[in-house]
Amino acid sequence: MGQQPTLPVSFLQYHLVQGSRGCVRPRNEDLVLNSRLTVGTIALTTAFLMLCLDQLTKHWALQALGAVGTTIKLPGPVDLTLLLNRSNAFGLIPDYGEFSRWALAALSLAAAAISLVFALRRSTSILNALGFAFISAGAFGNAIDRVRLGAVVDLFDASKLRFVWVFNVADVSIDLGFGVILLGALVPALAAHKVRRAND
Repeated sequence: MGQQPTLPVSFLQYHLVQGSRGCVRPRNEDLVLNSRLTVGTIALTTAFLMLCLDQLTKHWALQALGAVGTTIKLPGPVDLTLLLNRSNAFGLIPDYGEFSRWALAALSLAAAAISLVFALRRSTSILNALGFAFISAGAFGNAIDRVRLGAVVDLFDASKLRFVWVFNVADVSIDLGFGVILLGALVPALAAHKVRRAND
């Protein structure tokens, strides 16, 4: 008997057939890589968006409020008051002029860089990555102000709530970042406690 001629099979047809048989499966290494790329992309996007929001609100405050000390009364619990903060958060460090400006700018940039490194590490969970991204955006936003203007632009006034400090989006981002990291630490502990109670 003569041998039957072999029909040509295209590359696409071959992989469609193999895929229908379940032979083509993603490798674990590919899944892990894609997961880390997704977490890193989310962290970078979060940091970028928070940084843009911080800088846009500060630019608006400088243009709309004009003079330092100008206040716009709002119906809610927060008013808008333009201040230039040459110290750190809560005014704990005295103002030493240019030394304070550049020292605090360098410290903020270092904090932003370190936080971003932690956000992009392979071992960092999604919650921790988001938390470090928020911290990085806030620190970088305030550092930009110190380098560009010599002081941090603050605009949110919550004195109606007896909160005496005026703050900005960068400050909120930093606080939110620490809160998310704390949540990331508490969730596994609460889950483990729930499992122990279920087993008792």
